Amino acid sequence: MTKTAERMLRLMDRAVTEWRLPVLGKQKSSLMRRLLVRHKPRRGIEVGSLFGYSAILIGSSLPRGGRLTCIEANPFLAEIVKWNVAEAGLAGRVKVMAGDALRVLPRLRGPVDFLLIDAKKDDYLRYLRAVEPRLTKGALVVADNTGIYRRETANYLAHVRNRRYTSREHDFGFDCMEVSVYRG
Repeated sequence: MTKTAERMLRLMDRAVTEWRLPVLGKQKSSLMRRLLVRHKPRRGIEVGSLFGYSAILIGSSLPRGGRLTCIEANPFLAEIVKWNVAEAGLAGRVKVMAGDALRVLPRLRGPVDFLLIDAKKDDYLRYLRAVEPRLTKGALVVADNTGIYRRETANYLAHVRNRRYTSREHDFGFDCMEVSVYRG
């Protein structure tokens, strides 16, 4: 991770505390970094970017040549994500798109070996299904907030806890993340 990206994340951590914004936070960020280092994804998609915290975390953790496409439904927030990503020096590897992910995802092309879902909780399974045909064998799929939104994400959880995925719930006490590896 570059010093510029680290500085941006520290600034964002302060804003998160002051404004009480929902981002990954330290524990989930630590897990995310470990996963990215282990799996070394080359082409990732983030569904739901808020103001770019995870975009910077993921973008700066990708291997050389790795690319991340972020989809943010709110056009104003998408512009903030673009600015924050550029400030972190990651504009060359992180692309930000504004729009409804269910409309944007089918337009994206190419294989996907990393997917982070952190948007409208009722639509987690729909987001995954829109990308699933392009997931590579061994692709890493991470869903945030599956603890506090257990009811809303129940159909998603049932889907990834089957023979096509190897899944594990990471419980942080206050919330959970479901981490799945696509078996193909």
